[in-house]
Amino acid sequence: MIALIAAVPFETELLRRNLAPCEVRSCGRRDLYRGTLFGHRAVLLHCGVGKAGAAAAATVLLEFCRPSVVLVTGCGGAYPGSYLDVGDLALATEEVYGDEGVQTPEGFKDLKYLGLPTVERNGQRFFNRFAAAPDLLHSARPLMEQAAATAGRKLAAGPLVTVSTCSGTNAAALELARRTGGICENMEGAAIAQVCALHETPFLEVRGISNRTEDRDFASWDLKGAAEMAQRAVKAFLIDWPQDGESA
Repeated sequence: MIALIAAVPFETELLRRNLAPCEVRSCGRRDLYRGTLFGHRAVLLHCGVGKAGAAAAATVLLEFCRPSVVLVTGCGGAYPGSYLDVGDLALATEEVYGDEGVQTPEGFKDLKYLGLPTVERNGQRFFNRFAAAPDLLHSARPLMEQAAATAGRKLAAGPLVTVSTCSGTNAAALELARRTGGICENMEGAAIAQVCALHETPFLEVRGISNRTEDRDFASWDLKGAAEMAQRAVKAFLIDWPQDGESA
């Protein structure tokens, strides 16, 4: 079984239309959609905006449903230097907590510097960074690139950065991009990836670019178009991904 998580319902409209037959249950006081999606047994949950809701929803979902794979989708803001435009796709090679740490006179220091792991499991210690599953990336990238190209868009793969305070200025975006190496910013992904690491469940994340992380200009944003593009990428992956891949 695969599990899909997005922050809010408009980010899954296309996917839910294709989830059939579909039943809705309660999971952690959230609606859980269950059914078949492009040939795969699937569950889908909305976690709400932010790290706390994302971690809580992912925990309940993984404990209750025990999926073999978690797919995260939604919108994100492109960092300077990513060469991503509104409507393009960002595929996570890893998820990074962008602001978990401490601000010092010498600059920001992350949890590894502080010696405070977020997850310790089977001898592994995770701090701010959580790698996406390599086999899923290998399978998904060409399929999602083709989906982007068909729509006249492009895909970039790289670190996605999760923050509590979004970058609404050029200066903030440049600083986060510089110290994380990130290509795209969001508010949920690393929290979900942390829970996946704890449960030893592989994750994959793709986001449509709704805006650039610069001095905020809502006139250039396209949340709906970004969400649709991300869902089209998920669809392209699931249609061609072997069903026996769920047991990987």
